[in-house]
Amino acid sequence: MKSILIPLALLSLLASAAFAVPSDVVYTEGDATVRYKSGQVDDAYIGDVLNTGDSVRTGFDGFVELDQAGLSLKVNPETVFTLQEKEQAGETTGVLSVVLGSIKFRYGRITGKEPLIQTGSAVAGVRGTEFSVFAGADGSSLIVVDSGVVTVEAAGRSVELTQEEGVEVRLGEPPGEKFAVKRDQIDYRSWNQDKLDVMLEDPLAALERIADRMAYYVQNIQEYAALEDEYAARLKEERAEAERILADEGQEAVRKYNREVILPLVAQVNNLHLNVRYFSLAALSLRRFVAGRLYVLLKARSIAGGSGLDPEGFEATYFEGLSWFEDSIVPHLNELDI
Repeated sequence: MKSILIPLALLSLLASAAFAVPSDVVYTEGDATVRYKSGQVDDAYIGDVLNTGDSVRTGFDGFVELDQAGLSLKVNPETVFTLQEKEQAGETTGVLSVVLGSIKFRYGRITGKEPLIQTGSAVAGVRGTEFSVFAGADGSSLIVVDSGVVTVEAAGRSVELTQEEGVEVRLGEPPGEKFAVKRDQIDYRSWNQDKLDVMLEDPLAALERIADRMAYYVQNIQEYAALEDEYAARLKEERAEAERILADEGQEAVRKYNREVILPLVAQVNNLHLNVRYFSLAALSLRRFVAGRLYVLLKARSIAGGSGLDPEGFEATYFEGLSWFEDSIVPHLNELDI
């Protein structure tokens, strides 16, 4: 009798691919690269197609424009942007992650199923047709709406922005007060330099904010990973039961069992794994582009003879946090991530 049991790896692949929305590179200039999920890094070219797990990085003079099913994304210079997915309310949701830098988003239409916009400090739900997102070197973010409505959530609180309104969110804190702002009034480099200056004035305080945010990521990773293991164990048991049903009751019975029991479990395991990946990669970005950059800046200042690293202060705290990251986050990453 021919088996019709579907391999778990194939089911997971199908479940994930069903929600992937590709992004087409429609314009590029200057220093701009694409890092694919496979780990391969290439210059960005018109016609490239990006999928979940792929990233765009622009240099000082780089610029990339992407098109994603009616959404235009203008990736400005000195920006790191990643396509991600996560589970939310039982469904797989796309996540457009602005890791560092600035992006202008413009929607041709609003369908109600727009992807989330993520920075290191906030998540934005979209009902607006045009807005900009700024992600600072200290992990803070700034969202400015040109038209429509955008809801910004952080630290359990949310604020709704409408036309010509903006809000700033510091790492680990709820959104600040809304303020009026005209279109293209914010200069990212100036805003980001202010963030850097404040961070360098008190690097230990900056590390404390980073550690608090990292603890939030670790808590979520541990909770989702435990659930993933639980459902994966149950799935293994149910697949063994499906083998028995196939042998005893035949193909029609096992088809029904696959449809009603196996496939929902596969979707649940896949969604839980997506969330483990989501928070693990967010933690990696925080370490690499916020904590790591702070360390490099202070090290460079120290080498140049200025006020830099304090071996008994910042440096010891930084490496303690790095050790914690290695123990808590790295096991949930893969070699290609790092």
